[in-house]
Amino acid sequence: MNALVMYDLETRTLWSQFLGRGVRGPLAETLLEPIPLTFTTWERWKIEHPDTIALDKRGGFYGRDTYESYYRSERATGVIGQKVKDKRLRNKDLVLGVGFDDGPKAYPFAALVEKRIVNDTVAGKPTVIYFDVTADTAFAYERTVDGQELTFWLTSDGERDLLVDKETGTRWIPFTGTAIEGELVGYNLKRVHSTYSFWFAWTDFYPDTELYG
Repeated sequence: MNALVMYDLETRTLWSQFLGRGVRGPLAETLLEPIPLTFTTWERWKIEHPDTIALDKRGGFYGRDTYESYYRSERATGVIGQKVKDKRLRNKDLVLGVGFDDGPKAYPFAALVEKRIVNDTVAGKPTVIYFDVTADTAFAYERTVDGQELTFWLTSDGERDLLVDKETGTRWIPFTGTAIEGELVGYNLKRVHSTYSFWFAWTDFYPDTELYG
């Protein structure tokens, strides 16, 4: 489906990096455990994690992306072509995909730039979507903490965004989901499994996806 697959050396099972499960071989249909990933800029990452160790590419150049022309093109290139042509968005529009097999839903970056914070329900679970304009990236968190469903709004401390929940007034760092002030200090919001994708790729895998906005 025009998405690269991985294989493991032990069983030669093919694994879909998009679905996170085996698609052919002895471990087909086996699910990998998703680990939350933050797609962001180095500058933004260092603000929250100043002691980060960075990969040394031994002279490799970090400043150039060989796929830049591909990003600019509207053509969804691939070996077999698109399976689904969903005209609700343009092929290369970026979305945050959530829900997967439990009720897929896509949040266009263009809509999130305007809204910034969305209190929603994904696959039956209260969820908050946050968009970080400093790094053009989005996060999805469960908004039930210690058995209480929270509703978030966005504020700032003058240097960075903060989330505040209406129910307790606790202030949270949206980049990490950490409560830093208020009744729920010590808690962390749980990341929701999500993926950062082009619209054409998401709809190829999830043609019946709901589209936010």
